[in-house]
Amino acid sequence: MSGIRNFNTYSINIKGIVQGVGFRPFIWQLFNKFKICGMVTNTTEGVYIEANFKDRRELLKLIEGIKRKKPAPSLIETVEYFRIADKIFSDFTIAKSLETDEKFQLVSPDIATCRMCISDINDADNSRRFGYAFTNCTNCGPRFTIIKSMPYDRHSTTMKKFRMCPECLAEYNDPEDRRFHAQPNACKKCGPCLVLVDAKGTVVDFKDSIASACSLIKKGRILGLKSLGGFQIACDATSGRTVAKLRKRKNRPSKPFAVMFKDIEMIKKYLKVSPEEERSLLSPAAPIVLLKKKNSTGENTVHDAASNIPLSGQVSFYNNYEGAILPYTPIHHLLFKYISIPLVMTSGNISEEPIASGNNEALDRLKDICDFFLIHDRDINSKYDDSVLKIISNKEMAIRRARGMAPYPLKLDIDIGGRVVLAAGAQEKNTFCLLVKNYAIVSQHIGDLDSPESYRFFKDTLDNYMKLFGISNIDIVAYDKHPDYMSSRFAASSFKKARKIAVQHHSAHIAGVIAENRLLEKDAKNILGFSWDGTGFGDDGKVWGSEIFLISPGMDFTRIGHLKEKLLPGGDAAIKRPYRMALAYLYSLWLENYSRYYKEFMGFVNDCFPFYKKNVSSSEIEILCSQLKTGYNSPVTTSMGRFFDAVSSILNLAHISTYEGEAAIRLEMAADMEIKKSYDLKITDSAGNPVYLSWHCRDTDRLKSPGKESFAKKAGKTYFEINDSFIINQVIEDIKKGTCTEVISAKFHNTLVKIITGISLMI
Repeated sequence: MSGIRNFNTYSINIKGIVQGVGFRPFIWQLFNKFKICGMVTNTTEGVYIEANFKDRRELLKLIEGIKRKKPAPSLIETVEYFRIADKIFSDFTIAKSLETDEKFQLVSPDIATCRMCISDINDADNSRRFGYAFTNCTNCGPRFTIIKSMPYDRHSTTMKKFRMCPECLAEYNDPEDRRFHAQPNACKKCGPCLVLVDAKGTVVDFKDSIASACSLIKKGRILGLKSLGGFQIACDATSGRTVAKLRKRKNRPSKPFAVMFKDIEMIKKYLKVSPEEERSLLSPAAPIVLLKKKNSTGENTVHDAASNIPLSGQVSFYNNYEGAILPYTPIHHLLFKYISIPLVMTSGNISEEPIASGNNEALDRLKDICDFFLIHDRDINSKYDDSVLKIISNKEMAIRRARGMAPYPLKLDIDIGGRVVLAAGAQEKNTFCLLVKNYAIVSQHIGDLDSPESYRFFKDTLDNYMKLFGISNIDIVAYDKHPDYMSSRFAASSFKKARKIAVQHHSAHIAGVIAENRLLEKDAKNILGFSWDGTGFGDDGKVWGSEIFLISPGMDFTRIGHLKEKLLPGGDAAIKRPYRMALAYLYSLWLENYSRYYKEFMGFVNDCFPFYKKNVSSSEIEILCSQLKTGYNSPVTTSMGRFFDAVSSILNLAHISTYEGEAAIRLEMAADMEIKKSYDLKITDSAGNPVYLSWHCRDTDRLKSPGKESFAKKAGKTYFEINDSFIINQVIEDIKKGTCTEVISAKFHNTLVKIITGISLMI
């Protein structure tokens, strides 16, 4: 290829997720195809091109080709081009990466193993990659988890210590090879290697480690597996004894486990899969997807109808769904070469702690859980749990956003200029968010910040994000108003020069939804927001959790409704013991005559709710009732989560929560979705006057609602106070009538839907 004599030289600057996705090789191939001379390189802000074009028309044609044919994992945000001083290029090359003044560059998430690499590891004629557990190319493999700094080059990753052999180097330099400039490129000769060790770290097998590991799994052993973002724990999902052993060791009594299946066909034997769910399962992110159970042969046991091999009932208790995931690394695919059963695949941690990522760390922290470990010598720079999704109304809803999704940004239609904002997140299920330019960069799932390990993970991850995205300073820090949250304490004590803004917990929930859906940009009208959860520090110092807000176009939040206030007997202890919250509601129904009719009250509790008679001593009930009477150690709450807990306990579904949301999940799973009935409502304003919704009272007895115009004038001055005890009373009446749990649960859920829709129609 020769240079053009009559040419114009242009520079092209492409920003977005354009590193670690095969973008430079793609540019090289495209420009060579059209015989255009120049060069392409990575910079600290994206991909930079200089090239000779006949005219501007040819330039625009190439830019259009870039946008149309870009690599699938990439994301182009902006393309800028400028006429520069003419340079003579004799061909088109990939140049050494450059550091520019601009340090901000988006980072690619990890990408599930592509079909061509799967073919390589199964090809017996491919001596270098047959059975090789670290096979990858420009289309797949580790990215975020191995990147230490940008630009994305091998020496800036944890692959730096692995020097490519001549064959791998030839692939790396071959424009026709799909491993052209694949930074993690490696093979058996030069790359990372697997070894099987026991719980003490003693080598068991290093030649056929995967085959040996599978043999141990078949014998009921529990395996620790070093995956992309950290260790996973794997075992036979069809063995109740093995899964029960894992539950005991992991201190996870009842929270469901995810299951990895060999392929989509195996999943379909056990679970219902819609086209949208299949698309998510097979996507480059390869998340865990919650799927409806298909066949049931007893409590929570799901069968493969063809082979009659059931998933153990120990995998998922009291749940109509199963978390399914497909293999997303060569290691996973190779496991299923030797094993034909589904595998429990859960995070390598003790419950509520961060995932283990280092070999020594895993051997230390997981030695009492795992019998053996498959470890390797490729370091993990960023810990990364599996993402969890559920398809709702044919759309993906992220339940846990991590591997394959983070740190993919949310692009906003506003630009905050040169400032950087940190939102530190909450105490439970923590993620933080960095607002840079017009991007909201949400971290991977961090988890609960209750332990020193989790708090350290939070701080380390923030440091890593600031380094990767070239952030040297934080200008504004937003944090939860709760004074004892670790994230709030960190925010208040760090970044001394930053402006600090304390944000109410439930307002933050609504603001997040507004930003994600760009509601302010679409409509300058008021927004009605319902923020219902378990716990949040309220503006009045009380425990909120059933908040209804009216939000102005200027983002002024006015609290206009909530559940009637209740006491939380014993404080946080009531959160893990739903029966305490049930007792609080029962007490509220007897409040006026409790002292006078104590014996009758106790008889009512014991007769209607046998759990209390068998498991809760009369002295504990007396103490709890005394706390409810005096308010001692019983914070005031409007929590919707505790309302769910109470109903779940009253229906004898869950009295002790072994994980967050367990009681509510059991209540949801019990509901008969065919039931359309609901309970009556009693709602008052701040003056105690009744507020009527269209569905107020019985379904056949509709009362008139105030006109929208008249109510809108009152909005912000009037509360909706929802009398939840009135609903509880109807639940109890149904129990006395012998109404089945499935119907009561459905009526309860329908009542909450009625509240939301009724209030929404009034505003």
